Amino acid sequence: MRRIRLTIAYDGTNYRGWQIQQPTAAHPEGSFPTIQGELQRALGQLLPKEAVHGAAPEKSLDSLTSPDHVDEAAAPGILPVVGASRTDSGVHALGNVACFDTESTIPVKNFPKAINRYLPTDIRVMQAVEVSMDFHPRFVPHEKCYEYRIDHGCVANPLTRLYAYNYTYPLDLERMRAAARKLVGVHDFTSFVNPDSQVFEHGGDAVREIYSIDILEEGSQLVIRIRGNGFLYHMIRIIVGTLLVIGNGRRAPEDIRTMLAAKDRTTAGPTVPAHGLCLCALHYDEAATAEDARDDGTPETLATDSGESGTDESTENRGETV
Repeated sequence: MRRIRLTIAYDGTNYRGWQIQQPTAAHPEGSFPTIQGELQRALGQLLPKEAVHGAAPEKSLDSLTSPDHVDEAAAPGILPVVGASRTDSGVHALGNVACFDTESTIPVKNFPKAINRYLPTDIRVMQAVEVSMDFHPRFVPHEKCYEYRIDHGCVANPLTRLYAYNYTYPLDLERMRAAARKLVGVHDFTSFVNPDSQVFEHGGDAVREIYSIDILEEGSQLVIRIRGNGFLYHMIRIIVGTLLVIGNGRRAPEDIRTMLAAKDRTTAGPTVPAHGLCLCALHYDEAATAEDARDDGTPETLATDSGESGTDESTENRGETV
């Protein structure tokens, strides 16, 4: 058995996020278009002898190679994958990561071209590498890098309208940068998380670490680049909305400390639209394994994605589905 790690890029415009939704016997790839659904369908076509057939609920797939439910009479089949970050509807990616297990002898360097033959043109496998069987894309510690793009022109550029949020109000970038510096570090980000996040339902906390926030100018666009060890439901989009409010002069940079201390979503800024957000890269410590992020003795099978659908940022490396 081999474990293959894929680096995936996609335009999220036409998809309901990463996570497969409502799979059925007729449509094991899901009832709605998702990145995971399309990737699993493509792998099932590429490797039909290893494909899972029938409509197995995600929660019943205990590993990528040992499904609880297999209906050989049903068609088509899929090959389950596990993604590192379950991006929300409309969110894009240049470097999301997913893994699948296979007994195929296809050379690893040939997987991108082979898989892409079966994918729509707005999803592409950019790279494939073979990894050890104890590698897990969510549980192995890694750094996430997201960018949010803002079209600051008076009129929205039609060529970037799907990838940048048009914000026409005046902005003071130094005020935004001063506020951003106060968010860097380890904090309880409860005020910057959608209250519907499952982290709260499961008794978890919103303590995360942001490594850096850079605010860059690229022509008429602003790029807000955020690096950290994990991001909760809508966290980046709320941070960006808050920075815009501060840049527009409606709040002060010093208010960030008050927002963090309040642990109350109503104290922070609005949630900006999803289409400006892009998952740029995930950086793994190649020497680390999933055991480094676990203390519960969970075996290193690749459980299929399940949990809260319609998310854009997550902390799966902290063992949380959001």
